[in-house]
Amino acid sequence: MKTLLSAIMILSMSAAMAAGESKKPDAQAVDAACTQEAQVAGCGNEKVGTGLLKCLGAYRKEHKKDFKISEGCKSSLKTLHEDVKEKKAEKKEEAKK
Repeated sequence: MKTLLSAIMILSMSAAMAAGESKKPDAQAVDAACTQEAQVAGCGNEKVGTGLLKCLGAYRKEHKKDFKISEGCKSSLKTLHEDVKEKKAEKKEEAKK
């Protein structure tokens, strides 16, 4: 019985780690794709998770007419947003169980 319980715990931890690892590259892709926009907006060394998205959003709001986000950055942001949405849905499903 203990062995079965241990195996289940190991499998669930590995699945959680794998899910977390698959999300991290999306944040790195946003960091890379939005480098030019971050420089223009004066976001300095901000990264996803440490204020980059807030910084870009605030700058974009103030400079609607003259600040355009590149297609590569938009695409990366969309992918990141979809992954976060999926992760929230998964957590919600787990909470129901």
